[in-house]
Amino acid sequence: MRRILLFFLFLFLVKTTTAQQHPAIYIHTDRDFYFPGDTVWFKGYVIDNGFLSASTLNLYIKIAEENGQTYQQSVALVSKGITASHFVVPATYPGQELFINAYTKMIDCPIQTCYFKRIGVLQIDSNHASLTTTAKSSSDQNYQINISPEGGVLLSEMENQLIIQSHDGHGYPTVAKGNLIQEDGKSLTTFETDSAGYAQIKFTPLSGAKYIITWIAEDQQERKNKVQESQMGAKVSIQSAADKTTIQLMGNLPDQQVMLHAKLGKRTLFQQEFTLTKDKKISIPLKNEDLEYGILQVTVQDHTGQTLSKRNHLLGEKTMLLEPVVKLERGSGEKSGNKLAITLPDLGESADLSISVTAIEVPIDSSTNIFTDLYLQPMAQKNLIQPFTLWQHSKDKDLFIQMQEWADLNCPIDESITKDSLLMLKGQIKMDKNRWAGFYKNYQDILKKEPKKRGATFGYQDFTASTMQYLEIDFDALGRFHIPNLIVFDSMDTKFNQIYRKLQFEPFHITYEFIDPTIAHRPFFIPPGYTPSKQHAAWENKKWEANPHVTVDASGKRVLQTVTINRDRKQREIDRLERRFYTAGIPTNVKPDQVLVPLLDSLVLKRSQTLEDYLFNNIRTKRYEVYLNGRYIKELSPDSISNIKADKFYGDHISFLNEDIVNFPYIKFYSTFALAKGRPAVLIYQSAPHEVNKDIGKAVDEQTIMGYLPVKQYAVTTYETVAKKFSSGYDERTTLYWNPFVTISAGESTAEYTFFNNSKANGYCLTIQGISNSGKIIYYRKVFR
Repeated sequence: MRRILLFFLFLFLVKTTTAQQHPAIYIHTDRDFYFPGDTVWFKGYVIDNGFLSASTLNLYIKIAEENGQTYQQSVALVSKGITASHFVVPATYPGQELFINAYTKMIDCPIQTCYFKRIGVLQIDSNHASLTTTAKSSSDQNYQINISPEGGVLLSEMENQLIIQSHDGHGYPTVAKGNLIQEDGKSLTTFETDSAGYAQIKFTPLSGAKYIITWIAEDQQERKNKVQESQMGAKVSIQSAADKTTIQLMGNLPDQQVMLHAKLGKRTLFQQEFTLTKDKKISIPLKNEDLEYGILQVTVQDHTGQTLSKRNHLLGEKTMLLEPVVKLERGSGEKSGNKLAITLPDLGESADLSISVTAIEVPIDSSTNIFTDLYLQPMAQKNLIQPFTLWQHSKDKDLFIQMQEWADLNCPIDESITKDSLLMLKGQIKMDKNRWAGFYKNYQDILKKEPKKRGATFGYQDFTASTMQYLEIDFDALGRFHIPNLIVFDSMDTKFNQIYRKLQFEPFHITYEFIDPTIAHRPFFIPPGYTPSKQHAAWENKKWEANPHVTVDASGKRVLQTVTINRDRKQREIDRLERRFYTAGIPTNVKPDQVLVPLLDSLVLKRSQTLEDYLFNNIRTKRYEVYLNGRYIKELSPDSISNIKADKFYGDHISFLNEDIVNFPYIKFYSTFALAKGRPAVLIYQSAPHEVNKDIGKAVDEQTIMGYLPVKQYAVTTYETVAKKFSSGYDERTTLYWNPFVTISAGESTAEYTFFNNSKANGYCLTIQGISNSGKIIYYRKVFR
């Protein structure tokens, strides 16, 4: 833990409480707004103590509808503080917002909240009432001002800073100007708020005097607010410089014992008792290089624990944001190329970045970003309204920090940190309670007789494997088991059945567990005070320009493009079997009158039967020619006495009729077949010995389970040649470029990245976000028209 040096009028030794910060999280998405059915590409950043986390392995993610109902829950694998993956907006989603929660298991903080992010959803229904906003007249805005002295207290006979914040009834900033006057009408000074709604006044209140703020807002109506009365007591202020941050204690009483508490982010920095004397300040300088960035909260309390003064400050306010130097060579015209290179202004910095380029037709939301989500919103008592917009527009950014309500969080010290670990697959055998006891007793009896202990067979096959692999696993008296050293990425097919024959036919099912239920079942978090965002009225008029999923019908109406899918499970299996037995097939352009797939027949799965019985029970006629794997079986000719179910001797040529039907996965019947001189025919296809499913009739549990979110490369559209540019169709991409894996080494620029315009070529928004090796926030956003 970094050391902290505290210097007073003389040297004090202050014990600091070391603690690991609760990890801060940010998720950068390729766009701010999406259409139903779109894929959301994202990169996750996990920060510990101001740096990319080296100890976090799992980032738990929930996606919820605007009513807070979770529709997807996943976990992403984190490496060196970053992760990247994607999810899909439901194609039929009717709302205007989706919410993301993300959290880790590193610290069980008593007041732990999830990371929260909103993404917009653009609807094409022109009747959607909430798409547009209605402008209100200035007389309806309910303008207000908040007045707060630095440290929360106004001390008599000492210079004080008075902070003024002006806003409308919805909490959005407004410009106000006015005067500070004494109650007798004497004007002391004037003020005017900036575009973020902030202003400050410095004055020395007289003991017993009363003061009033008179002001006007955009409606030009004069209003008055009383200023709190000055008093005797103590207060704290903070002064910031490039190399140090100084905490100052002051009071206007002869002698006063106070306790000073300092917190940085969600950890205690130090606490110390002081004696204040009138007209003397105690200065406590903190070296900025010894502290991470974050909200510094300093509180002064008396001997009873009552708060006398509180001051907030953002440590690193003037140095933590770093804007990269962007070199951009723009292309002109549809599908033209653009070349991008990035350099950091501080050549000693290296950084991990993500880049997104969005077509200008899609709205953007710059009210929040990586800076606000990592350092401001996690500490706020309620949802901040447009925090980055206000931050940018504030002339004195410290006023913005002072006027927010920050949560008083205190996470545990290092000894109580919960270590993160890779997630392993667990499962449990489930069956009726009245069957499990007997089943497990039989299992134990078998184990007593067997020289080698064996349990069940677990098969698994991920999306990259060509065959299923098998393990033998044991289970306990509750049916629980775990798969050691098996990490599941994306989706995985599983197959579970018992080894011992006596147990193989007991019905059961498996419940798998990949995410810890205590983590999975935590409620979805929406910040207190969150209000749904309204889409700008301009979107109502321009929304069709950006929609990649619409077409124009004969009447000129814009409608969603749709694809009809009519291939059911049986048809997919038939297609597979046609490919499998292509070389054994008999060429014909005639469609069969009847197609049988025995392994999809529930009766076949329940009980064993011969091929002869199956044909007799399922083929419409009883006399026909028979072909086995394309070979004519003359012994079963309708002219012979040896047709199906006739008295016959099962010689070598027709003994296959007595085999189990599971050996014959595909059967076709023709009422007239040219090769059989127009007579009925049955074409039977037999599996090779290694293809036969020996588990038919056994109790088998087969599932597809989800593990870690897949890391899939975003497919960047390119037009390297003129021929490709003009031979391709109309390009309506809304995300022109997305790259979550960009790094800059110290003293160097990035490689040159190329991205291509869509067919509209109206312009784009370029966004770059990331973290440097020293913990600085990298942020750049600019619209190019």
